[in-house]
Amino acid sequence: MANEPSQVEGPYETHDYTVADGATIEKYTMCKVADPRTASAATGAAEAFAGIAATEKVASNSKTELGLWTTGTFVMTSCATIGGEGVITAGSLVVMSGANQIRKAIAAELLTGAVVGRAKEAIAAATTGEVTLSGFGG
Repeated sequence: MANEPSQVEGPYETHDYTVADGATIEKYTMCKVADPRTASAATGAAEAFAGIAATEKVASNSKTELGLWTTGTFVMTSCATIGGEGVITAGSLVVMSGANQIRKAIAAELLTGAVVGRAKEAIAAATTGEVTLSGFGG
């Protein structure tokens, strides 16, 4: 899997979410949340963030729960193109920007559940840096 987050330091908190039995979700996949407390692999920009898959979910294995990390610090990859939101600076709030990528949040996203966490350092386009998850624990 490309651009998967990697663990840096805890504490790590894990919360269970419902997932589709037919879904395959690799460990370290950034996931989005839907009602009621349902997670799936994120694919779009600024989707409501649930957490990062703490284990692999194998398709059609009769399992419908998956633990997601909702706290901790991870190395994450910034999207390749910087838009109107500007560059990620230390302290910036970040959101998902496609599968396993992040970008700086814009004001309208601060109220939507899209915030992944806060950058601990400047992260240039298409590079990696540390992000502490916001702690959305469902």
